[in-house]
Amino acid sequence: MVSAKSKKAMTWKNLTDVGSAKKLVDVGYLLPWSEGRSVVKVLGEEGSCDLVRYIAIRLADRYSDRLAAEILVESLYAVLTAASNEKVMIAFLEELFDSDQFENVTRHLVEISLGGEVGEDDLSKAVVSAAVALICEIGLNIQRIEDEDPGRIDRAKALSDHIAAYLLSVSNTNVQAVRLSLLRYFSQTEYGISGKTNYTRLMVRFGHSIMESLFQQLFVKKSERVAVQFLLENLPCALEAGSDTQKIIHETFKQHMFKESERFCLFMHELGSHLMSLGSESELCPAAQSFARHLIALFKVTSDLGHKELAREVLQELHKFGPFGDIRHWIRSLESSAEIRRTFRELATDYRVKIVETGKSGKVVSQFRMSKRGRKPSLSKGDFGFLEQVTTLGDYEVRYSA
Repeated sequence: MVSAKSKKAMTWKNLTDVGSAKKLVDVGYLLPWSEGRSVVKVLGEEGSCDLVRYIAIRLADRYSDRLAAEILVESLYAVLTAASNEKVMIAFLEELFDSDQFENVTRHLVEISLGGEVGEDDLSKAVVSAAVALICEIGLNIQRIEDEDPGRIDRAKALSDHIAAYLLSVSNTNVQAVRLSLLRYFSQTEYGISGKTNYTRLMVRFGHSIMESLFQQLFVKKSERVAVQFLLENLPCALEAGSDTQKIIHETFKQHMFKESERFCLFMHELGSHLMSLGSESELCPAAQSFARHLIALFKVTSDLGHKELAREVLQELHKFGPFGDIRHWIRSLESSAEIRRTFRELATDYRVKIVETGKSGKVVSQFRMSKRGRKPSLSKGDFGFLEQVTTLGDYEVRYSA
């Protein structure tokens, strides 16, 4: 017979396998933040996924017990922040969406996750970043499911409104990863709809700083690929938004067009092609029409500052939209506008006559975008998951000019 003293008490500290972890969840043992890394290391990716799935199952049983639910949610975030792995978060989401108690669990999860104050220490920032990323992904998946199969989720609209209200409640934070998650969430949920009340609220609150951060990272080799993806996916909504947002975009475009001319022009052409793909063969999407108006404004800026190489780049991009609607007339107006210098009016006419009308527009690349070896530079692009996007871009410290 084994004595009680010889039996070592099971704790998160001496955890050896996922089965033991599930038993600790069953008896309601809180996983401390300090033990999160060691638990994830012991369990590995597969075991961590198994553990968060089990937490989702237990949440369905205990959501109505506030204390038990809080222990489960805090343990969940201890795993998610330690793992910092999108696969682990997705494992939880899959189990959550399969639950018969999806609506009840989600409501309580949102309230527990986002109902408290955000501390200033690194741990608090990491936890709220994980919490907001998770809740955003729940909301986006609800929208995707409803778009594909309306009515599949009970009270989906009420649940989405509940999520949006709680997400807006944390929008005063200075945590960059949280801001990026919120911007991504509302740019995707409000794309294509008029008003964009929530998105506009975010842009007024931190639009200047978030755009500055994203465009700075667009020109940093380490983050370029992630920034390109984030901007291409989320700028269309910004381009559809109201005048306050358009002012922010114009100032950002103008500043970086002159600071990082070559790389900015590469991005401008990538964005233009992406926006073209969002429309049809006969009609541009509203975001593309808005972008064309920004290009008109940027051409005027190149005229004011006497930068002909940039002016040619802008003209090249503008004429991409020339066959659509009123945009051909907007472009022709540059050739007679009193706001444009005479030499730049002539430049616009020459470009149209000698390049566009002769079918050479796809072959012309301004000399300042050619390397010394005559190679055409390009932007690096990638395919990054939602968590990697906000984690990578959220770590950046914005550089301000003296």
